[in-house]
Parts: sequence; structure tokens; C-alpha cells
Amino acid sequence: MAVAVAAVIAVVGSMLSFAGALGPPAEEDVNLASRDLADLPTPELPLPELPLPEPEPTTEAPEPTTEAPPTTEGESEGEDEKEGEGLGAAVARAVKFPAELIDTSKWYLTLPTGSEGSPDTVETKDLATYTSKWFQLNDSKDGVVFTANAGGATTKNSKYPRSELREMINGENAAWDGRSGKHVMELDQAITKTPATKPDVIAGQIHGGDDDVMQIHLSGARLTVKYADGDKDVLLDPSYELGQRFRVKIESSGGKVKVWFNGNLKADLPIYGAESYFKAGAYVNSNTSKGASASDIGQVVIYGLKISHS
Repeated sequence: MAVAVAAVIAVVGSMLSFAGALGPPAEEDVNLASRDLADLPTPELPLPELPLPEPEPTTEAPEPTTEAPPTTEGESEGEDEKEGEGLGAAVARAVKFPAELIDTSKWYLTLPTGSEGSPDTVETKDLATYTSKWFQLNDSKDGVVFTANAGGATTKNSKYPRSELREMINGENAAWDGRSGKHVMELDQAITKTPATKPDVIAGQIHGGDDDVMQIHLSGARLTVKYADGDKDVLLDPSYELGQRFRVKIESSGGKVKVWFNGNLKADLPIYGAESYFKAGAYVNSNTSKGASASDIGQVVIYGLKISHS
């Protein structure tokens, strides 16, 4: 009996201890979890260090400046200028002779020097390294300057001097028939000077036998295609200004000659030469018998020259 009583007392004591641990009974409609959490002290945690936000992109241009950009160490202004000039300028600096711009293997050159009726000539094989005041590169080395003076020597069939190329084929004088095949000369050029007295210069032509078939002819300010021994012409530019660059394409085929000026067909003429050849340069139609000074000159710059036969 005593043992049973002792066991009951032990059980009751345990229950009382458990209730004490839980605390007093809860009040009605009270959330114990909320109250208990509210009573707990809030720990002061260290705030994390966040990265600063990136600045938003803007489309506004920077303030204009007239200051030159700083020179990178080790660079010089001279080196920068060379890089800026590009390959074309580098090639131009390297050019020494007109033959590097014109394929002189298809031409020989007649000069305004020598004796009357027998002017000096430069043969095809010598043109590769030939240059003189009559046949030289321009200052920018992108064109060949042909110059002839009014008092210069002339060929036996002409009264006028020239610095002019004459077409060759395989080392022989060209002499093709304008009635068969297609024969084309393309010129990119500018007439830069004419004699003060009788300001006439021929910049390109087809010659046939002992006479011309047609000419690209400047007389005063009138740039024309002249034919029929100069009695007829077709207007290319009524008010040509010296130094103005232009392109001409001359085609002889089927007994006709067509001429394009700056890409536009300007002439379609029923003319031909049985023993024709192209000529290009400065053929000055003025001389001392016309009142010109012997030192007065005509001048043509050729930037591009191409011939073909098919």
C-alpha cells in the first residue's frame, strides 16, 4: 500500500513540474506564437554591403573640344600622318616614271624637240624610264603631263608641234582597219593649258594614213569631236574650263566612230580609216607663224589611258 501511494505522489509531482514549465494557462483568443515572438528581442544583424548601381547609359554627346587627342607615348605626328595617307598615297610616293601610270609598251612618243620635219622621238623600249619637261609626272604623281611649245619642232606632215603618244602593236606601228573588228581607246584626262595666241589643243585622236579621222579638240572654250578634216564637229562641252577632268571613250568599228563623253554617247559618225591608229597627248595647234610666242605652251594631263582591239 505504501508503495502504491509513493508511486501516485511521484506521478503527480511530475505533472506539476511539466505544467510549471509551460507557464500559466493561455488567455482566450490570444495567439501564443505571436505574443512569444513579439516579446523576443530583435537581433541586430550587420547589413550586407551592396555594390553601387551602374550609371545609366546616355546618348548625349560629349562636349565639343578643339584640343588634339593626346599622342601615345612612342608615336610621332609624322608616323600618324603616314598611316592616315593610306596605300594609294604610299604608291604615289613610290612612282618615279610616267610609264608606271601608262602602259608604254603600246606606244612611242613624239617630242617638240629636234629639227623641223624630224622631231625627236622616244622608242617603246626606252619609254619605261623616260621623263623630261615634255613628258613627266604631275606633282601628285597620279597623272602624266604632256607639254608642247608653239615654237617646237614638227613632223614632216604637220605645221604644229606635239608631245604625243603614237600607238604600237607588237613593236610595230599600228595600222588597223576601222571597217573590221572593234578598236577602243579610253582616256581620263584634263587639258590644263592652251597657247595665248590661237588657243587650240588636241588631246586624243584616230589617225588614218596621212590624215586624221577624228580628234578630241579644244578651241577656246569649245571642246568638240572634230572630223572631215576639221570642217565638221560635234559639241562635247560648250564652256570647258582648263583643268577640268573628263573621260572620253572612242570606238571605231563597222566603218563608224562612236564617242562617249563622261559616260554619255555624244557622237556616232560614219567615218573610218583603213590604216588607223590611236594617238594621245598634247598636240598644239598653234605656232609662231600664227603669232604665238615660241615659248607659249599647250598642256594635257592624262590620268588613265587604255586601248583594246577585238
